[in-house]
Amino acid sequence: MRAILTGSLLLALAAGPAVASDFDGTAPIGFHNHRFSVLPACDAPGVVAGIAERFAYQDAHIIHAGLAVTGVDGVHERAVKAGGPGLVDRRYCGATASLSNGRKAPVAYIIEGPKLGLFSIGWHVESCVAGYDPYRVYDAGCRSIGP
Repeated sequence: MRAILTGSLLLALAAGPAVASDFDGTAPIGFHNHRFSVLPACDAPGVVAGIAERFAYQDAHIIHAGLAVTGVDGVHERAVKAGGPGLVDRRYCGATASLSNGRKAPVAYIIEGPKLGLFSIGWHVESCVAGYDPYRVYDAGCRSIGP
């Protein structure tokens, strides 16, 4: 058993270190390259769907008003913090959310990646719709989600 483990370790060491070119542009931003290939754009369909899903969960468990995000427009990028000393790269975005009650509200959100966890693969959206955070988890007006 020890011989198998030793052989496996020697084989891994002999393969040499991985460099950014080995990953064909799919490496996380903070891993040897500082490109924004892993974090999606602020208006990507998966990001907008993540905002709607998060708001639906919040309404079902906290607000209990029967509201939903029906659309997001006026999407803009506020800042990008990537390639720094931290392991998580962030894209800060803002938009206006249209709600099912006909009202519009500002929404602030962060796209973070690589997602923290066992394998650190993918990205995550954290969002806050202003005026619909009754416990002020993100401070008044969603200020804590800012850059």
